[in-house]
Amino acid sequence: MAEQDEETPGRAASPEALFRAYGPVLRRYLVSRTGNEADASDLAQEAFIRFSRVPDAQAIENPQAYLFRIAANLAGKFLRSRGSQPRAVDLDDVAETAEASDGDAFERSIEARSAIARLDEILGQLPPLYRAVLLLRKRDGHSHAEIAEKLGISTHTVHHYLTKALARCREDWAE
Repeated sequence: MAEQDEETPGRAASPEALFRAYGPVLRRYLVSRTGNEADASDLAQEAFIRFSRVPDAQAIENPQAYLFRIAANLAGKFLRSRGSQPRAVDLDDVAETAEASDGDAFERSIEARSAIARLDEILGQLPPLYRAVLLLRKRDGHSHAEIAEKLGISTHTVHHYLTKALARCREDWAE
C-alpha cells in the first residue's frame, strides 16, 4: 500500500492535519462567499470544530469534501441570518485581477465552476431517490447498507439505483 502524501490528509486524518492542509484554502473559499475576512475566519474555525465533533470521522471517504460541505452550509446559514445573499462578483473585475496574476488559474477556476454547474444540472434531472442514493454514496461516503437503512430500501435496490444514476450521469455528461 502506498503512503499518503503528508500534505493531503486521507480518511483517518486528524482535524489538525486537515487544518494545516486545507485551512488557507477553506478561508479563501469562505471569503469568496461572505466577502469578509473576519466572518470567513470565524466560519472556518466553526467548520473545523464541527468536523472534529464527528463521531466516526475515519468513516468519511473524502474529508476535504466533507469539511467544505460543512463550511458551505455554515456560510449559507450565516448569510441567511444576515438577510444577505452570497457576494456578487463582477466578472470584469475578476478577469482584470486574474490577468494581473495568473491567467491559467483563472481559466481553470472558470472551467471548474462551469463543470460544477453542469453536474448540478445533471443531478437535478435525476429522479429523487436516484439522486439521494448517489449523493449519500459519492458525496457522503455511506455504504450500501447505511443508505438502505436511511432510505428504507433494500441494499439490492440501493445498488440498482446507484448503477442507474451513474449511467444517466455519464450519458448526460457525454452530451
